Amino acid sequence: MDGKNRGERMIITGASEAFGFSLLALLGSLDLNWPGHPPVRVYDLGLDGGTLRALSQHGVEVVPVPPFCPHWRKHFTWKIWCWNDATARDILWIDAGIVVLRSMDEVFEAIRQVGYFVVPTYHPLMENASENACRGCGVEPLFREGKMTLAGGLIGFRKEGGVKGVLEEALSVALVEENIASVEKMHRHDQMIISLLLYKHLGQVHISDGVVYCGWLSPNQSAGQKVWVHRRSILAEDQAHFSSRISSGGPPHLPRDPAASRPVRTIWRKVFGPPERFIRNLVRGKRVEDETPYDGIREKP
Repeated sequence: MDGKNRGERMIITGASEAFGFSLLALLGSLDLNWPGHPPVRVYDLGLDGGTLRALSQHGVEVVPVPPFCPHWRKHFTWKIWCWNDATARDILWIDAGIVVLRSMDEVFEAIRQVGYFVVPTYHPLMENASENACRGCGVEPLFREGKMTLAGGLIGFRKEGGVKGVLEEALSVALVEENIASVEKMHRHDQMIISLLLYKHLGQVHISDGVVYCGWLSPNQSAGQKVWVHRRSILAEDQAHFSSRISSGGPPHLPRDPAASRPVRTIWRKVFGPPERFIRNLVRGKRVEDETPYDGIREKP
C-alpha cells in the first residue's frame, strides 16, 4: 500500500494488559483474513512488555494514551479520544476482543460514501443512554425514544465536515465525567454519547447489519459473517494460530466455535446461569442490583 493510501485509511484499536493476547489475535486475523487491509495503529492502555515487544517486532505502530482528563481511564472516555487522535482521514475502530473473519473493504467504501459506518447493538437507546448524557449532548430525554444504540466495538468515520464535528463534540461532552459515567448498569458510556450525537446531527442514520459485522454468539452466527466479537472466549489454539501469523500471512483461518467444544458447560450456563450468578454474588455479600458497570479498562488478565 502506497504512502498516500496509508494517510487516507487506518484501522485503530486499543488494549490494556488483560487484552494483550486478544490484541495479537486480532492483528493476525487481519493479516490472514483481510489481505491488503489498511495499516493498523494500536493505542496503549497499559500493555505488558511482552505484547509491546511483539508489536515492535512486527512493526505495528503503538501510541500511548496520555492522561488527557482526570477520568481518562474510566467510562471508555479513552476510546473517544482515540477516535479524535487518529491521523488518517478514514478510520475504522475494531475492539481488541474481536477477530476479523473476512475482508471488509466495503466498510471503508461505506465510510467514503456515507461518512461513517455503524452497526446496532439491538438494545434501545432509552435503556442505554442516561439523562446526564442527553443533557451533555444537548437533547431532551425523550429524544432517545424509538432509536437503537450504536455499537462502539466496530465503528468507522470519515474525519471531515459534519462527522469530524460530531467526533470533536463527542470528546468535549465526554470530558465532563457525569456526561459519560453510568448511573444505571445498562448505561453504555461511549456508545450513548456517539449514538445521541449522530442521531442529533445526522437525523436518519444508515445502520449496517449488526450480526454480520458484530456477531457475538459464535464465528458462524450468520452466513457471510465478517466479524466475531469473542470477548476473550476464543479457543487457545485459534488465538495462538492468529498470533503466530502477524505480518507473515497464510491461508484464511476461521476459528472454531468455543461452545461446540464445551456443550455441557454451554447448556449449564443457559439453564443455571442466572441462579449461579445470584448465588455467587450472595456468597460475596453482593446484590445484583449493586453491581457496578464495567468501567472501560480490564486491569487483570
